[in-house]
Amino acid sequence: CEHHHRAQFSASHRASNVVVTVEGEVDATNSRAMATYVESQLFGVSHLVLDLRLVDFFGTAGFAALHNINVICSRSGVTWQLRCGRQVRRLLAVCNPDGVLPLEKPQSVLDDLQAGDCALA
Repeated sequence: CEHHHRAQFSASHRASNVVVTVEGEVDATNSRAMATYVESQLFGVSHLVLDLRLVDFFGTAGFAALHNINVICSRSGVTWQLRCGRQVRRLLAVCNPDGVLPLEKPQSVLDDLQAGDCALA
């Protein structure tokens, strides 16, 4: 677990999968640290889930970090999904209208209640 200016990053590895969970606020002060943290978790991984459901604020610098993560995953041959709640979805509706980022479709209200559960099924 790492703390970076009002945000916390943690990772849960299982086989060749990793779930990176971000909590708090993502803005210009820590968006680069988020991308760097995600990159540091990709060694030996074939699939990443970036869970942003516990993010309270997500600034435009966070969107740039997501694009950076997209490039890093592509270069590393890692497939990934972005799991997010209302705060991030609101920004992506404006900044990602073409659906370039691999946004996971919400399955149910129960998924949102279980945000932060890093176990992969």
